[in-house]
Amino acid sequence: MLTLNFRCEKEVVPPFVHTFEIPVDIYPLKKAYSLNDTIWLETEVTGKSLFDTKTQQSIRTDSGSITFHASYFEFGTAIKNPANGFCDVISFNGVNVRRELSMTTTVAAIDKYGCGQSSYKLKVGFRPNYRGTYSLSLLKDMLLLDCPNKAIPYNATISYRYKNVDLNMDVFNSLSVSDKGQNDGNKFHTNRINNREEFVFRVE
Repeated sequence: MLTLNFRCEKEVVPPFVHTFEIPVDIYPLKKAYSLNDTIWLETEVTGKSLFDTKTQQSIRTDSGSITFHASYFEFGTAIKNPANGFCDVISFNGVNVRRELSMTTTVAAIDKYGCGQSSYKLKVGFRPNYRGTYSLSLLKDMLLLDCPNKAIPYNATISYRYKNVDLNMDVFNSLSVSDKGQNDGNKFHTNRINNREEFVFRVE
């Protein structure tokens, strides 16, 4: 049996009231790291106010919770889906507590952070396990969720963006066309680096 559903009118999704943006710091900021290094990402937030790109001002969001995901992505290495991941993930929960593994990425995932904390400031470390060229990619347009004590949910999104620093476009440009993912991959990653959503580096 085949069932088809039709709508006579186009579904209209109401716009979000707020589109928050959280800056992210990288340290130490380098073009190349060793296997003994740890790359730290830290949200640059003090307190429970977030910057709204619609109103260009900080808005108090004291009963919300944020989700932070960062993908550690490999460019053209011969290693695929290693059992121990491309890197170890260090967070306030411990080492590799909320780590997700896939064929080409290792993801640090922190969900529902902020409830019971005095700020949205958090820090996540990435310790490389293999040599090669990689990127740390941030997510955007995540929903700002509400804590259990809030009756009305927020109608807002959160995007993460690196501070205005050198995100190593030259390291990315030094890769072969194949390692970049051909023309489509080159365009995709170039746009993300220019939008301060992706940081590229070598592990030596």
